[in-house]
Amino acid sequence: MSLKVLFIYPTINLDLWVNYGVACLSGILKQGGHTTVLYQPARHDPQQFAQLVLSQGFDLCLVSSVTNQWPYAQEMIRQVRELSTMPIILGGHHATSSPHLLEETLELDALCVGEGDMVLAEIVERITAGRHLAGIAGLWIRDAADPGRVIPSEVGNLIEDLDSLPLPDFSVFDKQTIANRPSLLLSRGCPYNCSYCCNNNLRRIYAGKGTYVRKKSVNRAMQEVRSFVSQYAPAELNFDDDTFVKDKNWLAAFLDCYRKEIALPFNCNTRAETVDEELCTLLKSSGCAVVCIGIESGNEAFRRKVYKRNMSDEVIVRAFALLRKHGLSTYAFNIVGAPGETYADYLDTVSLNQRVCPTGWQITTFYPFPGSDLHDEARDKGYLAGGYSDSFVSRSLLKMKVFPAWQIRFAALTFDYRLWSVDKTLLQKVRYITYMLRQAAAARLGRKI
Repeated sequence: MSLKVLFIYPTINLDLWVNYGVACLSGILKQGGHTTVLYQPARHDPQQFAQLVLSQGFDLCLVSSVTNQWPYAQEMIRQVRELSTMPIILGGHHATSSPHLLEETLELDALCVGEGDMVLAEIVERITAGRHLAGIAGLWIRDAADPGRVIPSEVGNLIEDLDSLPLPDFSVFDKQTIANRPSLLLSRGCPYNCSYCCNNNLRRIYAGKGTYVRKKSVNRAMQEVRSFVSQYAPAELNFDDDTFVKDKNWLAAFLDCYRKEIALPFNCNTRAETVDEELCTLLKSSGCAVVCIGIESGNEAFRRKVYKRNMSDEVIVRAFALLRKHGLSTYAFNIVGAPGETYADYLDTVSLNQRVCPTGWQITTFYPFPGSDLHDEARDKGYLAGGYSDSFVSRSLLKMKVFPAWQIRFAALTFDYRLWSVDKTLLQKVRYITYMLRQAAAARLGRKI
């Protein structure tokens, strides 16, 4: 029996990018002879969505949502339930950190905690055989006899051999979405302990269930790259792995193949303490264009104590200087408005960014993701204001006397100007401020200039 599966992945008011988890699950389904369709709206049209649900005869609905998109996902789940009796299953990081959503959202039939590859394979096998979903490791279900009761399920073992999985299916995404940011993920897991991230929670969930940080073999990684490049002919690639450069032996072997066979410019992530002469030489000779590094906070004490990022200012300065010396562009990630941060701490972030002179940068407003250590700290200290924000650059969800939401918003909005204006003339600064004011006015009117 072949199933027709509807994926829902809301990206309301966000840039349309590929979701790697959806691509992996679609690959599993298509390998099994099933059909997949993705609904990934930047603007939700209920009438158009209803037509999609009713016209295609879906057998299963799989919903993936990040925390800040959950209200939109909830709306779509409710609409699907009004239109269809097919099973609706929620997965993704938000579901994993908040499994109570199954109890609160009566329209859901089940919720997947953790990685969904093996879970989905078992779900499909059960549905095609007409069997109940009870007893699948990692799948929380609603009690058929008592819909208000949820039956939890411990996660199964991690898939340690990532080469055993089917190639991800990117064709489920719109071609423009793929072109917006052509990206690949060649590993899973992260060994670091950043307090704003979900990885600490995932490591706790999978304790004793296998090796958490896993990497595809060079051969498999190259197979994935070849397949992607041949299908979509991107001008460049983004390797989104948290630990792309950490295993230097793997990196050297992979980039040797990549340089000989692919030779496209690529961008990657690393941490400041991994940057040395050898790494810069290897990346530059292999076609790396941009190296992205998290500064996050320019206050060293705050960065170490609150963010659990144990690196000095000097290590960060040296990393950016080395990359610049080797002709590599840099991109700096920053956060503003975390629990306990002050405006003075934010000014330290501005100062350190001005000191390292990244080629590009961004600052995101701290988001208290459930499951992260800083979410729990914000909750325990009474900082959580409640609600959701659909992007990482809008309002703060914290209420702190020492750094109020309006001041956090001001800090985020003026960050670009502070970095851009360092070497600019007065006339250039006036023009920039005028442009930003016009953009802000246009945003309030719901249009672009």
